[in-house]
Amino acid sequence: MESKRKAGWRIIGKIGVDAGLCWIGDPCYVMGRDASSAVNQWSDFCDKLDAAGHDERGFSTPLGKGTGVAVLTGYGDGVYPVAARFNCEGRPVEIRVLFDAPEVGDPLRSLWKGFDDEIDVEDDE
Repeated sequence: MESKRKAGWRIIGKIGVDAGLCWIGDPCYVMGRDASSAVNQWSDFCDKLDAAGHDERGFSTPLGKGTGVAVLTGYGDGVYPVAARFNCEGRPVEIRVLFDAPEVGDPLRSLWKGFDDEIDVEDDE
């Protein structure tokens, strides 16, 4: 993978949330009839979240370790920006979804200024 872009953080998109949580994992483990941890109904997934103690901890691995992580968004439904940190080869090496405004001094603060409509970001001044 060759890239002429410099290393560092870039906004790569945004996610819409209507369930108050974000799923981080490889879709091949949960989608399709031959998926090893497939859940066919939303209610079945919610039952697994409850069994995993999701609401008490704010995160869980409801389909088993290694299949993915469910994380509460902190503020529920909405649209949240996603950023990636790229190395000098142009490969993504870190992903962040910000559920609240970046703190002063956060390297992503200036990137999130364009998402003021979805996330309340105050000016540093």
